[in-house]
Amino acid sequence: MVFAVQCPNPKCRKYQLVEDHDRNKIVSCLLCKTPIRVGSGPPPSGRPTPSPTPPPRR
Repeated sequence: MVFAVQCPNPKCRKYQLVEDHDRNKIVSCLLCKTPIRVGSGPPPSGRPTPSPTPPPRR
């Protein structure tokens, strides 16, 4: 499977595609060569966490 990662360099911020075998590894940005830590994947599917509701106004 292929997925996109974004360069953490604020001057670059480009996206690149990485392969499944690159998970939990560090790859270099193709443009600026900044190291990018590839995540372990999407969060486990299950019940989504509800967003907090603000307290009622008085």
